[in-house]
Amino acid sequence: MEDLCRELHKDGIEIRKQSLQDRFNKPATVFMRAMVEHALSKKLGLDREKIECQFERVVIDDSTVFQLPEEYSGTYRGSGGGASTAGIKNQYCYDLLSQEIIDITVQEGTVPDCKYPLQDIRKNDLRIEDLGYFRIERLRLIKEAEAYFLSRLKLDVNIYILENGIYKQLSLLKLIGKMQEREIKSIWVHIGQKEKFLTRLVLEKVPTQVANEKRRKLKTDKQNKRKSISKERLALCDVNAYVTNCTEEQLPDHLSRQCYSLRWQIEIIFKAWKSFFKIDKVKKMKIERFECFHYGCLMWIVASTHLLRYFRHLYLGKHKKEISELKFFKLIASIKQEMKEVIQSNKNHISGFLDKMEGLIERTCIKEQKKNKLTPLNILANLP
Repeated sequence: MEDLCRELHKDGIEIRKQSLQDRFNKPATVFMRAMVEHALSKKLGLDREKIECQFERVVIDDSTVFQLPEEYSGTYRGSGGGASTAGIKNQYCYDLLSQEIIDITVQEGTVPDCKYPLQDIRKNDLRIEDLGYFRIERLRLIKEAEAYFLSRLKLDVNIYILENGIYKQLSLLKLIGKMQEREIKSIWVHIGQKEKFLTRLVLEKVPTQVANEKRRKLKTDKQNKRKSISKERLALCDVNAYVTNCTEEQLPDHLSRQCYSLRWQIEIIFKAWKSFFKIDKVKKMKIERFECFHYGCLMWIVASTHLLRYFRHLYLGKHKKEISELKFFKLIASIKQEMKEVIQSNKNHISGFLDKMEGLIERTCIKEQKKNKLTPLNILANLP
């Protein structure tokens, strides 16, 4: 705890010094952005509590986007249509094992996720990404870095099997038609009309009720966007389809869906950002003031995540218990003013504050183990 106290206190002093020195030398937005980058760069010397996992990190990235007042459209373009012509997107990348933030990037609301570059890729990472980031070139970069990927398959991608030196196109519909409900099948295939990228395809045939619900949602989404949908695309709702460069020994077929479900942890974080940090609650104001508000909110999020990392390691090590992210961030929001005052105070006050928080977390933030439902650490523990 002393290391954490020392770093928080040094940061508080450094931020105040920089704010006095740089406030009049730089535009406020530039200064605030620099402070977010400074906060992201801080390493608190926390050794990750040992989690038995074959991967060095389990990296998840995703984005959250929200609308802004129309007056901001010159700087932050939105999707328009029935929505505002102004919007902002925050890309977030973090390691699920350590809870360490790898990157936060602020973008216009119209920038596609697939244009968000890979951040800090390392050997033996497992990168879990959704369809918004799907590009064969991206998968190749991960593989070349000796890391691993797990992604849903973009269903309009050409799939080939190599037989006797000849690439033969595979029909997913025919393959699915031969599968039984709940059957899981994996084969090594090549994807991409030009790239012919080698990957393992994992198919899981879902129950009829689940498939029908997927079709209903797909039809609703396409109707809202006034787009047509083919019979073939509707038929493909019968399966969950994933691609990975992990072998069957590293990621068994029956664990693929469980492992991919880890990506939904980032949705919990985004929910906390909006519910407790109010990052999407934007009133009409000067754009410079909005940007200062936005980067200030991100600094609060980063500081809170540092605290979550500290207490997460503490409770795993001492009590073998997991902390609920939603409950923790709700607690942080309720003591926002006290947290601000403590960070700006002396080291002794910070130490007492952390001791007090430990008691509050024990009473209010421990994750409940629901019957027949695995926590993220349970899923990771199931991997070979």
